[in-house]
Amino acid sequence: MVNCSRKLGFTLVEVLVVVAIMGILSGIGVASLRSAVANSRIKDAGINVTAFMQRAANEATRLNEKLAVEVENNNKSLRLYKCTTVGDDGNCSAHDSQILDEMTLESISAFVPGQADGTDCPTLGGETTLNAKTSILLTPKIGVSPISSGCILIRYGSTDRFAASIKSPTKFSMYYELSYDSGASWFEP
Repeated sequence: MVNCSRKLGFTLVEVLVVVAIMGILSGIGVASLRSAVANSRIKDAGINVTAFMQRAANEATRLNEKLAVEVENNNKSLRLYKCTTVGDDGNCSAHDSQILDEMTLESISAFVPGQADGTDCPTLGGETTLNAKTSILLTPKIGVSPISSGCILIRYGSTDRFAASIKSPTKFSMYYELSYDSGASWFEP
């Protein structure tokens, strides 16, 4: 005899419990993924800005000309120009209109002028504080980096993720540091 009272499949309650558990786990995963994406993108921005500055320094040395890197385009682009006049403050006060090179950040990231929101560049050796710059003069010198000491600060959207492309007085080349807590602590990856 065949037993017809045997249950086949799942009840509606069992299916709803499984779907609810999957939804909760997916929500947790999405939040972690967003954080990982933000961390990755700000790291990429730090790498790209540092590489652009190194390339600009090489170009200043190759041309044996004073060049200026300017933050422009609503804090989204770095542009490289020939500097025609250096002001009393040591910055380029006039440059050619021809753009020698340009680098643009992805749409959500932006360059941040120093202390616009209380965040500034990391301190060097715990003592020296560099202010974020929106203009850097590159002066070619034999055996010395053409980049003056300074920092370019980048923020990923409205998050607490920052990258700082830094030229310290004691290092020849630029490097970058990251902060995932609005600049309270910095680390070199």
